[in-house]
Amino acid sequence: MPEAHPDHVGLPALYGAEVSVFRGRWGLYVIAPGPEAVVGPVDLGPADAFVTPSPDDPGRHMIDLEGEEVPVLPREAAVQQLEQHGFVVAEEAQRDSERDHGWVQVASALWTAPCRPTS
Repeated sequence: MPEAHPDHVGLPALYGAEVSVFRGRWGLYVIAPGPEAVVGPVDLGPADAFVTPSPDDPGRHMIDLEGEEVPVLPREAAVQQLEQHGFVVAEEAQRDSERDHGWVQVASALWTAPCRPTS
């Protein structure tokens, strides 16, 4: 796994990755410190796998899903595409036990993760 660029280590993560469902497909964006997207949309495939989550699941502490089925985050595909586009999920977020390998669910079909450039 690539590491964050040395100029960004130790600083707050200024970029944010967003993975969401639109028209039945997962899409990845990287949002810059300003309002613009610097990556995306990147297609991550169909949102055709579902799970009934528990509030105790990693990454699901911010919302109450009340037993509804939600699409399964394609985390591995998202991380792979982040790396291919020159970003990595922030290391401190990956170590956070309340997150799912750095990702947090903020809506039924929307996950976010702080990230940093690799080069």
